[in-house]
Amino acid sequence: MAETGRLSPKTVVVLRLIADGQGYGQIVDGHPSITYLDIFAAAREALELNEAPSDYQQRLVAIKAEFPMAYEPWSAEDDEHLQAMHAAEDSMAEMVETFQRQPSAIRSRLSKLGLS
Repeated sequence: MAETGRLSPKTVVVLRLIADGQGYGQIVDGHPSITYLDIFAAAREALELNEAPSDYQQRLVAIKAEFPMAYEPWSAEDDEHLQAMHAAEDSMAEMVETFQRQPSAIRSRLSKLGLS
């Protein structure tokens, strides 16, 4: 797999030929630059790409490492606590620490609660 997280051009050609219904023998016989080993390598490359974590998944893991409650549902208790902290004029840093969520998530929730 190319380091860009994309399939190599040769792999794309091989996979398109397979998707068009060509058998391995037809591919090798009809395309002198492609060998059986290229077909096997294309399959491995496609599987590696399929199994590799996506950029989105990697970003999500990084965010959750810093903010463990990121993207988790807010509970009614959380809402009440957030409203109390807002009323007490606690800082955003204190809210982030308390709720273990990104500042943008806290601002969004405050807005949803009509407190922005």
